Amino acid sequence: MSVEIIFKDVENESIVPRLGGYSFLPENIDWPLNPNGDKLTLVLCLPTDFLNKTLDLNLPKKHLLSVFSTYKKDDYFLDLITFHGDKEELKNIKKGFTRVLLHEAGDIRNESDFLIPAQEFIFGDELNLDLEEVDEKDLDDIEIYCGSLIGNKPSLLQIENLGLDDYQFCLQIYGGDFPKGFHDIFSLSDSIGYLFLNKNYNQNDAGVFFTQCT
Repeated sequence: MSVEIIFKDVENESIVPRLGGYSFLPENIDWPLNPNGDKLTLVLCLPTDFLNKTLDLNLPKKHLLSVFSTYKKDDYFLDLITFHGDKEELKNIKKGFTRVLLHEAGDIRNESDFLIPAQEFIFGDELNLDLEEVDEKDLDDIEIYCGSLIGNKPSLLQIENLGLDDYQFCLQIYGGDFPKGFHDIFSLSDSIGYLFLNKNYNQNDAGVFFTQCT
């Protein structure tokens, strides 16, 4: 089943699954820029050992998966990181408005204009997201989960067939779960970021990260 993610404060340089904090991107890898030349901001740092254990994956051991996104405080950017199934939206994102990088751990580093205070992942309750098992007459009484979770299947993902057959769902992060001052990390505080991992991972295409606003 999918599992709820809750968060607690942690040091920005901790090597734990977390939101924000410092990157461990090695110096031989350029800090990611979007097509407009803006430096991306680190939104997720995920040790591969954690992902392998939690999701039964086979990623390289003792590596990190770093997820970066376009982020602006004063300018509109939601359309740059949103994907609802349109091929042009996905093509736009893959140009580099978000990046998912698989790499070895380097020294702590941040070249973004922003540093999100780190928040460690803590597992909460198991979630039953299979509404097919629910009687239609009871649907109106069910509160659909819209927070952060990991594993199995996403919640509130619009359009089930997104053309991501070569990818598998990893986790979703609710914008409102970010620390104070960064609830707009995905432009709107009720936006959700979805991380899908490439089944045939490589450094240049470890996965895809996008947002949706329901």
